[in-house]
Amino acid sequence: MRYGCFNKYTAEDLIFDKDFINLVRNPDKKEELNSLIESFPEKKYEINLAAEVIRGLHVTKFTQSAYRKNVLWNKIVSRQKKQIRFTYLKYAAVILLLIGVGSTFYFFNTEDNEPKLADSSKTIVLPDNENDVLLVLSNGKAVSINTKESTVQFSEDGAEIKVNETEEINQDIVDRGFNKMVVPFGKRSTVTLSDGTKVWLNSGSTLIFPQVFHGKSREVELIGEAFFDVTHKKETPFFVKTAAFEMKVYGTKFNIQSYVQDNASSVVLVEGMVSMKANHQMGKEVFLAPSQRASIVDDSNTIQIDNIDNVEEYTSWTEGYLSFSDKDLTHILKHISRYYNVSIDVTSTKDVDKIFGKLDLKDDLEKVLEGISFISNTNYRKVGNRYEFYQ
Repeated sequence: MRYGCFNKYTAEDLIFDKDFINLVRNPDKKEELNSLIESFPEKKYEINLAAEVIRGLHVTKFTQSAYRKNVLWNKIVSRQKKQIRFTYLKYAAVILLLIGVGSTFYFFNTEDNEPKLADSSKTIVLPDNENDVLLVLSNGKAVSINTKESTVQFSEDGAEIKVNETEEINQDIVDRGFNKMVVPFGKRSTVTLSDGTKVWLNSGSTLIFPQVFHGKSREVELIGEAFFDVTHKKETPFFVKTAAFEMKVYGTKFNIQSYVQDNASSVVLVEGMVSMKANHQMGKEVFLAPSQRASIVDDSNTIQIDNIDNVEEYTSWTEGYLSFSDKDLTHILKHISRYYNVSIDVTSTKDVDKIFGKLDLKDDLEKVLEGISFISNTNYRKVGNRYEFYQ
């Protein structure tokens, strides 16, 4: 096994590496896989992520036909090979769908501080429409939600769930049972957890959380972007785990952005107080005050804190509009691409000035693109199923 090259591999690189695929799929090589993780502890998350994607595509309990799995897999492969900017982002939701409802790679800290894997033995039923929001129950049942904006509210005991204020669902509460919300690109969802904490999930995001919180802490996992309004409970602190950091919350409001596709993660604190540690930074805890942003660039292991003048830029998406100041065109179009689930290329715009303004995301896509084109003094055109901005 050529271990040496893996220290620079991303999860995506591992997913498409033949040696790694064979390693994961061979039950006799379990110790070798553990040895790989021990050799590169800083890559533990990427290795686990890639391994579970591969397992999720080959588990015997997967109820979809081989044809459907091949179709989804070929979509991911084709986009990965083309490396088209932004377009690949929406297929990350397909990956999350396959692994999120099939087997869970997320680690939750239990009371004995030993990482435990959530149950992955449930039979999974995928919806017909892969663009739907998914609420995955602890028994493996996936509830499909096809509205662009959705709300999901859990009762205090976690057993009763209300979807969009119209549909009621019941679930059995099991020991260490977890629910998952998988929000594809182009959709958004607001989740009220059993403790009253409210979470706004942006496009292309996944949240994993207990059916009901037990023990001395409340812990959730996030991929993507979310705004949290955490219910204060001094005796049971709230923790958020991402690929880049773990955060301790003291009853507060904040926005997290931690997409797998981005090379950086950030937290913006609106009110209250939080502390955080980088996953690869042992023991160093930093605290944030309101109107501060903490950023972690991939592989830097360093948390950078800066003051921000306008937190609205980081939270306005929850109200249906985008506020920005001194941002480049590529940054803005990345948000638009995710929000509307469209492919957008940017070419020949190196002389475009930084942009200031607001965009109403309740408008249709064409109106939003026209607004961006106007304020950035650029042109855009539709080419097939994608858009291209140019000067």
